[in-house]
Amino acid sequence: MKNLLNGAKVRLLQSFLLISLSLFFLAGPTYAQGGFAVKGVVVDKTGFPLPGANVMEKGTSNGAITDLDGNFSLNVSKKGVTLTVSFMGYTAKDVVVKDKTMNITLEENSKLLDEVVVVGYGTMKKRDVTGAITSISSEAIEQKMATNVFEALQGTTAGVQVVSGSGQPGESSSIKIRGTSTFSAEGVTPLYIVDGVPLESIDGINTNDITSMEILKDAASAAIYGSRSANGVIIITTKSGQEGKARIDIKYNHSWGTLSHKVPQANRRERLLYDQYRKEYFETYGGGNPNESIDILDDPLNSFFNVDNDYLDMITTTAQKDQVDVSVGGGTKKLKYFINTGYYNEKGIISNTGFQRLNTRINSDYSPTDWMNMGSRISLTYSKKKGLNEGTLLSAVLTRRPYFNTYYPDGSLVGVFNGQKNPIAQINYTTDFTDSYKANFFQFFEIKFNKYLKFRANINANFYLDKRKKLEPSLITDEWQKQNKGYSYNYLNWNWMNEDFITYARKIKGHNFSAMVGVSAQQWRYENETFVGINSSTDFIYTMNAFAANLDLSATGSTLSNHSMASVFARVTYDYLGKYLFTANMRRDGSSRFAKENKWGNFPSVSVGWRFSDENFMKFSKKFLEDGKIRVSYGITGNEAIGNYDYIYSYSPSSIYDGVGGVIPTRIGKDNLKWEETKQFNLGLDLNFWNSRLTITADYYDKYTDGLLANYQLPKESGFSYMKTNVGEMSNRGFEIAVTGDIIRTKDWKWNASFNISRNVNRIEKLSEGKAYMEGDIWWMQEGGRVGDFYGFKSAGVFAYDESNAFTEKWEQLTPVFENGVFQYKYLLDGKEYTGNIRQKTLPNGKPFRGGDYNWEEPEATRDGVIDDNDRMVIGNAMPDVTGGLNTTVTWKNLSLYLGFYYSLGGKIYNAAEHNRNMFKYTGTTPSPEVIHNMWLYPGDQAIYPRPYNDDFNNARMGNSFYLEDASFIRLQNVRIAYDLPGNWIKKLMMKNVNVYAFVNNALTWTNYSGFDPEFSTSNPLQVGKDSYRYPRKREYGIGFSANF
Repeated sequence: MKNLLNGAKVRLLQSFLLISLSLFFLAGPTYAQGGFAVKGVVVDKTGFPLPGANVMEKGTSNGAITDLDGNFSLNVSKKGVTLTVSFMGYTAKDVVVKDKTMNITLEENSKLLDEVVVVGYGTMKKRDVTGAITSISSEAIEQKMATNVFEALQGTTAGVQVVSGSGQPGESSSIKIRGTSTFSAEGVTPLYIVDGVPLESIDGINTNDITSMEILKDAASAAIYGSRSANGVIIITTKSGQEGKARIDIKYNHSWGTLSHKVPQANRRERLLYDQYRKEYFETYGGGNPNESIDILDDPLNSFFNVDNDYLDMITTTAQKDQVDVSVGGGTKKLKYFINTGYYNEKGIISNTGFQRLNTRINSDYSPTDWMNMGSRISLTYSKKKGLNEGTLLSAVLTRRPYFNTYYPDGSLVGVFNGQKNPIAQINYTTDFTDSYKANFFQFFEIKFNKYLKFRANINANFYLDKRKKLEPSLITDEWQKQNKGYSYNYLNWNWMNEDFITYARKIKGHNFSAMVGVSAQQWRYENETFVGINSSTDFIYTMNAFAANLDLSATGSTLSNHSMASVFARVTYDYLGKYLFTANMRRDGSSRFAKENKWGNFPSVSVGWRFSDENFMKFSKKFLEDGKIRVSYGITGNEAIGNYDYIYSYSPSSIYDGVGGVIPTRIGKDNLKWEETKQFNLGLDLNFWNSRLTITADYYDKYTDGLLANYQLPKESGFSYMKTNVGEMSNRGFEIAVTGDIIRTKDWKWNASFNISRNVNRIEKLSEGKAYMEGDIWWMQEGGRVGDFYGFKSAGVFAYDESNAFTEKWEQLTPVFENGVFQYKYLLDGKEYTGNIRQKTLPNGKPFRGGDYNWEEPEATRDGVIDDNDRMVIGNAMPDVTGGLNTTVTWKNLSLYLGFYYSLGGKIYNAAEHNRNMFKYTGTTPSPEVIHNMWLYPGDQAIYPRPYNDDFNNARMGNSFYLEDASFIRLQNVRIAYDLPGNWIKKLMMKNVNVYAFVNNALTWTNYSGFDPEFSTSNPLQVGKDSYRYPRKREYGIGFSANF
């Protein structure tokens, strides 16, 4: 099933990128000639000239830029017009032209000058950052209509790849910053910091609570968090109250969704055609019962087989979603508060699936004196997910015979018939609920000893409980035994944290210095209980009491574990005149997950910056270059995401034998396990043109991870499957470019856009003992290879005849000669008759391939004509070549239009769902319509797909190039049209602002992938790009409003 991008699609992708980039070079100011000449000088309050200030005739595109001495000259339309004068870091000023000579003074805008970003254990002026940090504002999040943090990040940040898990309501997503840096499934995610608190999950964060997000991508920025920051850090700051009267905000939106892409299914006529093909094949070649399906259908009056079902239509419905948030914030000089309560309710696109969430956040800040501050951050979240086994359901949807009825004549639902589950029974009778409870309590105390020195203490407690109940009724579990099955899972995680640190900051003339040192302690406790029961007396009670007499002891059990960390950390920053910048971080972590000899790890970093735009030799650039800075950094970050006790031997109770119980060893310990370390170099460039009309940020990085923590496979004779060890080394190298520009900036019209692109190249540098190995069933890990390498058989097409299986001594394929359908016992090679020896490809048992079989290629090193596992090779890679996004907003007066794109170009998907339904092995499995109409039937057929019966699995080998598809896509993810109601309309309602909007999410996707969606994530970083029946995504249409009082 090869769907490669054709030439037109390639040109479309190239044009998209070219047009996106070219938008930003339109951002320079324009100039015009007028009828009244005016000249002047622009200075600050001290009289210092401001070179590069923007002087515009208001309401026009006519303007000028001041020279190195702050001078300008401009021809305006007439005397008495208004000039708008602006300069970065200063408040814009409107001045009326009264004379031909003008002296204009601008005041510093402290808000702009002191714009800060949140970094580890503090803040920093944005312009003085020396690491690779990207900020996202609450306004940007609101434009994207994001319901979770993952959606808010999609397409916004270079080097950050956000992949949706699936379309199932409440499903989480994965975030990858600068590639894959670990082999461990537990350690692939970034470290999340919410209001200073490290959290393992951010699924329950309400995006309406967020005021900003910072993504720390390089080691210099992230090393302050040490052992958990190798995959980057995402810092989330929630909203706080502001001094003044109470402000009430209400936000509400409603949306409905439809299936965004439908995978074709065979209808009744096509399935009957397939049955006929198999009948003819068996009658000609043998190997099966010619009447396997005909016997079932021999009664034309039987209504059970007289239907034509489209199962996908039958299980899908119109999705519905409601989201409402009510917040109040305000306060006095001493006490400020912010309270928000949000409710989210989503009904999925597949019937009887959904997700609900209720959350409350209470943030408060109290300053009883000038030298003391304290505050709290409390968040409470409850959610309920009604899910399903998407793999089992969608497998039945796509493969069950369409002429099988879903109901018996008496109106009762069919469960399992002829070995196939009824998808309608699955969605109506399977019960799968997960209730989640999350609570976080954070308190800080801050004491200012003087204007230079302050102390802060952070205390946090976090609680997380998951309770899942699942019942598979007897109707759909087994066709013959009809035993139901019940599951109960309880997962509890609670942890506490204490951090104390002192900060000292001093400014002496042009020298700015700050230092911070602190300590941290954190402890986690995990409890897990699993109960599995079989064959209860009822299908309608899914508590474990109903299964008490029939517990499956092999699957029932509980675990309890603890994990603790202790840390010391420090940071020093220095700059001179904001021109020469220096930052150094150091963290020392101790983890209970390692033995005494390796319990502690050190994670240092250093970064420097040079603002070259302030140098004398750059004076010539002041007319267009507002700010230019080079950044260089190097640091070491770590990863300790393994099991809590992987370094020690473990034992488990054994089954009772002869009346006696005991314990058996279940895991080999390894006391020399050590930290996984990632060393990263970063080189960055920041450019700001024409008073922030155009900004460009570019970074190159080189990451090298050693001591990779993973499971090492042990020989079978050891009695163990694997042990955790440090298995190898891996590198990631790449670049990131982000461009932002104000293309139009006038009184009524504004058009801004941002574009980002990134590329990451991964390489496995070293494996334990240099041994390559299989990861899962289709991935290959080898030195010099890449994470995500697909390993399998490469198809060279389908043999048209039995005689097509003919090759030269060098394994060049020959062309058999036929006349009037009769083989002439001649072969051609390159159009000429071949008279040499002829070789054939065979299975390991010596059976030759025949017409209708796949022609598998062989690697040169193993080319012997026998197709076996030794002939597998790397056939593609799941990782994209480039990723990025384009976000643009056009505003006219009170009306705005936002478009948000993101894209992923290159990489492959293994369409295992298509592979599974096109195996031709089992009678009941219905192939896709494309396969039915393009399979091999008769000798000489130039077919795309093999013969309709696979008696030896040769034509259904797991991991083959035939089901490897292009994963490239461009998605128009967000379209939002918003309107701010005029002030005179809303004053009568005692409101300050009302915004109404309409939106579309997942509006359009350009891709050649044949499955439901080319975007999906997996929890295992090494097993990526395999699509095995994923819950389909919806296209969402909605309306909403926000109002504040």
